[in-house]
Amino acid sequence: MANLRRLCAEELPGQFELVIIDVLEKPQLAEEDKIIATPTLVKEQPPPVRRIIGDLSNSAKVLHGLNLQSIHKAKQGGGSN
Repeated sequence: MANLRRLCAEELPGQFELVIIDVLEKPQLAEEDKIIATPTLVKEQPPPVRRIIGDLSNSAKVLHGLNLQSIHKAKQGGGSN
């Protein structure tokens, strides 16, 4: 959770809504979202839905997995070539 909070605060300030579900307390929500392992990150917006399983410690891989690397590049002054 700390890695995710840090990543969102650094890379997506003011552009995200973070909902953390304890699958032991609300197993029906985990079932609805088809979560079969924890921790699982589900990005719903913008489409398509993306899922990442693991500790999220590698920010570049997480951004790539969520298809948000273009936002990251734009913030660094990069962009598409």
